[in-house]
Amino acid sequence: MGPSDSDAGVVVAGEATHGSDHAVVAPVAQLFAGLRVGLPSLTVHCHRCDARLGEGECVSVSAYRTVETPEWHLAQCRCLSCAPDAITTPTLGATDVLLTARLAVVSAADAQQHSLCLTDPTVMDRSRPQDGTRD
Repeated sequence: MGPSDSDAGVVVAGEATHGSDHAVVAPVAQLFAGLRVGLPSLTVHCHRCDARLGEGECVSVSAYRTVETPEWHLAQCRCLSCAPDAITTPTLGATDVLLTARLAVVSAADAQQHSLCLTDPTVMDRSRPQDGTRD
């Protein structure tokens, strides 16, 4: 599936014909903008020191995606004091990403629900599926 169109870093791959498969390819950081994290109490706890983090605070997020699935999985959320500088043990067969982001509360007025989400994500480190180890 090759690129067929591009717009400001977002690429539509494949032919967008009726019944065909095509995908939108976006920068990694953009995929995490707006991702819901944390508890219904609008907090998230640091995976390492258990500090309670809320709206306005910056966090470090580790996520991964295996080669056979299109979904990204959030692995850890840490305060910046506990954040690693790089991915030290990449996983074979998965793309690992380390990002920083700010926490923000996003409200859905029609459902009267509030969620803690990631805003302004910045990729700090990334590994490719072939970079990993078997351990």
